[in-house]
Amino acid sequence: MTEDQRRKNLDLVRAYTDALNKWDIETMGELSTEDVVFELPFRPPTFGRETVGRDAYMEVLGQARDHMIDGSENLHDLEIDTLASDPDVVIATYKSDMLLRSGTRYKNEYISRFVCRDGKIARFVEYYDSIILFCALGGTLVEAGESELLPEGLKS
Repeated sequence: MTEDQRRKNLDLVRAYTDALNKWDIETMGELSTEDVVFELPFRPPTFGRETVGRDAYMEVLGQARDHMIDGSENLHDLEIDTLASDPDVVIATYKSDMLLRSGTRYKNEYISRFVCRDGKIARFVEYYDSIILFCALGGTLVEAGESELLPEGLKS
């Protein structure tokens, strides 16, 4: 791969994250391959792990925009780079600070892996702290000191 291809992939991911930040689903669709894969390896219950295909992915994004998030994701502190061994793989780190439709403020940190193919996003894998999202969506967790799963010596 050439330096030109690396630069094009960095620009592509920048444009994609800009569209994500604005919930510009039309642009995200245009920047995605027909067979795009969206993956959330560490997801809360009821969230699917993988969404395959542009139409299915755009539907998932539309549901998140229309039912979960109120306005921009307010993505910030974006840093992106390609792998030295494969400029078609772009790693991005960023933070969010958004308002959910429930009125809850939701902040998280992300590491994402994008695979680019022919000038489009072919795979988007997003890693984040799903416990923060789970709690922001109204889920509750047992305090570690109260858990029946902990050995006696670790209980508070």
